[in-house]
This record gives sequence, structure tokens and C-alpha cells, in this order.
Amino acid sequence: MNFQDSGHTHDIGKTSLRRQDLLCLSLYYLGFSRIRNLVFRMRRIPVARILAFHDVSQDQVRSFRKKLETMKATGNIVSLDDILAGRMSRKKINVAITFDDGYRGWIDNVIPILRELGVTATFFVSSGFVGLRGEEERDFLRTHLRSNQKTTGCLTTEELRKLSKEGFSVGGHTCNHVNIAAVGDINELRREIKNDKMELEKITGTKVEYFAYPFGFYRNERIDLVQILRESGYRGALTLVPGIINACTDSYCLNRDLISASMPMPVFKARLLGNQDGVIFLRRMLRL
Repeated sequence: MNFQDSGHTHDIGKTSLRRQDLLCLSLYYLGFSRIRNLVFRMRRIPVARILAFHDVSQDQVRSFRKKLETMKATGNIVSLDDILAGRMSRKKINVAITFDDGYRGWIDNVIPILRELGVTATFFVSSGFVGLRGEEERDFLRTHLRSNQKTTGCLTTEELRKLSKEGFSVGGHTCNHVNIAAVGDINELRREIKNDKMELEKITGTKVEYFAYPFGFYRNERIDLVQILRESGYRGALTLVPGIINACTDSYCLNRDLISASMPMPVFKARLLGNQDGVIFLRRMLRL
């Protein structure tokens, strides 16, 4: 699956999810990930996966906690810095945890569990979403995040600062969560990327080094996005294209698996271990 071409948004159709998940589970039970990961271990090739969450509501806390516990038991949880520096286990799958957009639920429902379990994570924030209330907040959700779902609301400036002071990394996500593949004005794109980074650094007092492409769209046919990211001081950028990361992966096109906090545990485990890669491979073969 290539989210660059799929028109992917935060609202995923139930039918497509069922099809994907059934195939993913089938590959898991057939042993696809066990064989593949065994080969990686035998060849002593360290690989990583990056998982992308969004909002986490109060009624998703229990399911979210179980997912983190599964990650700790199954894999080796690392930071984005660890992945780029090659500080990864050769015996277990390495997992980096990320969150997108800037939701208040991170403060009440995510950070306490991360702290309790001793887990690190990176939070990608659209600075234009921070501090909104009422109709402005609802309009940003509809217009910029393309979501009509109920959320926990957006972070305040103080909550974002608290998140950073807790020791968690903050990353850029453009000011207004724009589809950067559709922007034709290079100056507008620079403003969205650079101003977002500057505002986040001003609020948190820390350096912002990683960027997540809104909606996962990571190519622009007319503009060199990587050049703008480098100019802005970013070390790496994350897509929403599932897949493993190894020493050969482009740091400005890092694979990332989209995960829901309420995703059924068998499906989550199958994805965590890499069976979604098999689904993508089969789809490509069928297209051929």
C-alpha cells in the first residue's frame, strides 16, 4: 500500500480494515513473520518498525496499555535517535512509538502509561492546532485534520510544554496539517514547515529534529521536500507507509505503521511482527 497515492486520511473505512486485517492475520498464522524475523536474526540484521498512533481516549486506555505491554514483551523499544544511530537489538524487533497531531488525551491517557512502563515516544504536533477552543478547534479538525470523529481536544501551550518537560520528544507536523503533496507554492511550504518548527521550539525550549508528513503524503512533484526539511534543520522525516527500517532506509522517508489504540490485539500483534509487509507484497504482485 502506498499512502502517497491512496488519499489516506485519519478515517479508515471499516470494510478495507477488515480485508487488510484478515489477510494480515492469515499471514501471521501461516508463519510469515516468524520465518522472516528468524532470517533477520540469523543474518544478524537489526531492523526496526515505527508505529503511529493519534488520539487516545479514556475508553481506549486499557487497550492501549496492553499494546504497550505487548511491545515491551515482544520487542526492544527505542527512540528515533537510536534508529538513526544504529543502536538497535539484533535479537528482537526494534520498535519506536510515535503520535500525530496534538491531542489533549496524550496528557491524561498516554503519558502516565508511558512513564509507568518506562517507555519513550515522539509526539508530532501541528502548532496551529495548539490552544484552539470551541468552533476554531472543530473547524481545524474538519478542515485540516479531515476528521468528523469525536476527539479529546487539542493540547494547550502549557500541556505541550509539560509533555516536553516530561522528557518526551516533540516533532514537527506543519503549522496547519497541510497536504504538502498538493502545495504548489514553495514559499508557503517553507512557512508551514519552518514556522511550525520554530513555534514548537519556542514553546518547549528544546530542539525539534524530526518531522512527520501530514496524512503520510511524502512526495511533491514540483518541490523538493527533503531540501526544505534539511534547510529547516530536520534530521529525518516519517511517512505512513508500513515497512521495516534498516541501515539502508532513507532517513527522510522512514516507514511507519498506522495503528489505532482500539485495534484488536491479534491484529496489532500481527502488524507489530511485520505481517502487513506481506499484505503489501501480495497486493503488488496481484497488480503485476
